[in-house]
Amino acid sequence: MDNNISAVKRMAAQAAARGASLILFPEATMYDFSASAEQIATAADQYGEAFEARISEIAAEQGIAIVIGTYRSGAARLARNMLIAVGPRGDLLGQYQKLHLYDAFDYKESLKNESAPLAPDFGELTTFELGGFRFGLLNCYDLRFPEIARLLVDQGAEILLVASAWVAGPSKAFHWETLIKARAIENTCFVAASCQPAPLSVGLSMVLDPTGIPIGAVPDGDGLALATLDADRLAAVRDVLPCLEHRRYRIVQPAP
Repeated sequence: MDNNISAVKRMAAQAAARGASLILFPEATMYDFSASAEQIATAADQYGEAFEARISEIAAEQGIAIVIGTYRSGAARLARNMLIAVGPRGDLLGQYQKLHLYDAFDYKESLKNESAPLAPDFGELTTFELGGFRFGLLNCYDLRFPEIARLLVDQGAEILLVASAWVAGPSKAFHWETLIKARAIENTCFVAASCQPAPLSVGLSMVLDPTGIPIGAVPDGDGLALATLDADRLAAVRDVLPCLEHRRYRIVQPAP
């Protein structure tokens, strides 16, 4: 965990020095997502609170908001896969438990992480405000479910933050890039997507404008994809492409 915290501190300092107000880190930044269920649960029990405390300290030290993937203790034997958003004074802006667990491509995340419950009126979803924008949180496999992104936009999100450890494999980088562009285009919103780098994940962290055009990217390894979020650009795209206003269907929760 110490090495991960050192990397967070280094990159947060670099981003703040270059004028960034928020930095987005990948899913499971705290601990190796490929570890066993027992190892992840132990790490959550022993280090989860300390990790989040250090993230708050780093945010306050650097004066930058941080969104990052962590693990927390679950109700039983499995940990909870979480995203937390911490403000530039170290205050908690929001927290989100991963809703869609990655039981696909011969992987079974549900054997490692606790399933998140649904709440009335989509209360399981998380948005927060910062710098005059509203942000919505998505975690990795959530990206394959367009309804969750649309619901966050319905809750006012103008920027979708996707933290991911998008597992590498055949066509996976293509899927990753296509889906983050689709979420931007169909919702006419900014998308910032942070992914763990190769070899376990596909990398390709990037920021997209509301037409799906990349405006910042990390093509290889780790690094910073810096971009400016422009409210006028958002308004202009939504003015010429008012697809959110043209919808004739709405999303409802499944019956219990």
